[in-house]
Amino acid sequence: MILLTGASGFIGKHLLKALIRQRGAANVLALTSRPIGDCPYILHDNYDLGPAFFEDKGFDAITEVIHAGAFTPKRGSQGNDVVNCYGNIRSTHLLIQALPGSVERFVLLSTLDVYGPTSQQITEGSPIAPASLYGHSKYYCEKEVEAWAMANGKLMQIARIGHAYGPGEEGYQKIIPETMRKLLRKEAPQIWGKGEELRSFIYVEDVVRTIMNTLKLDRYTGPINIVSEHAISINRLVGMLIGISGSDILPEYLPAAGTPKDLVFDNSRMKELLGAEETTLQSGLTSEWKHMSDSLK
Repeated sequence: MILLTGASGFIGKHLLKALIRQRGAANVLALTSRPIGDCPYILHDNYDLGPAFFEDKGFDAITEVIHAGAFTPKRGSQGNDVVNCYGNIRSTHLLIQALPGSVERFVLLSTLDVYGPTSQQITEGSPIAPASLYGHSKYYCEKEVEAWAMANGKLMQIARIGHAYGPGEEGYQKIIPETMRKLLRKEAPQIWGKGEELRSFIYVEDVVRTIMNTLKLDRYTGPINIVSEHAISINRLVGMLIGISGSDILPEYLPAAGTPKDLVFDNSRMKELLGAEETTLQSGLTSEWKHMSDSLK
């Protein structure tokens, strides 16, 4: 049996569907903050899990864990939320302590926020220098999972998730869903500064597929960035979204706070170990637009 935490989150919902398709609902256990009806699940109360939590509930045959459950800032101002960021450390620690001895593999979903600001292409070798408590909390979780796995002879993998997008992202105040919301309201999308900075986005289904492939790795060779190598300027991105929406609204340019910087990635390790991304940005954005449009009907 495989345990998935964070099954009701953005990526977690997609992961849950993929796991059920591959393994069957009876072989998937979700640890979640709200009820789901797709497979066996356990509701957690702020991760207050005792040392024999899963065994006491009759789930003593868990062999694999994907830990996707975590506080993730939905807007920039939440990056230093002390209580929620500490919650990431606490929940990971309590989860590890509660697992039965049958667990053989642990996959931790982490974040690119562990890296420091840079004008260079980001790789797994880029300096670790989190600019937020969120980034620090996830890096601490990485190190604790590494230490636990080494001490107990477990297989483990860290997947640092990049800028994922797709259906279900609407709960976040990010450039893609925010622009779509504006366009759906017939309002001008906003661009801060000149819009020349580069960003890279990876479709959520490609994220899920690569995470699933971590379960096939036979050893730990260090963290893997789950990212796109295809960079696009904010101007071009917003232009694509305007085109997909069928609108003729022009964007509104607002004064930028600070100096915009590119965020571009090298995903050669991901491609080598987990496979390449398959969804084009045009196709992925079209799917997300349809999802958001339908949700308002």
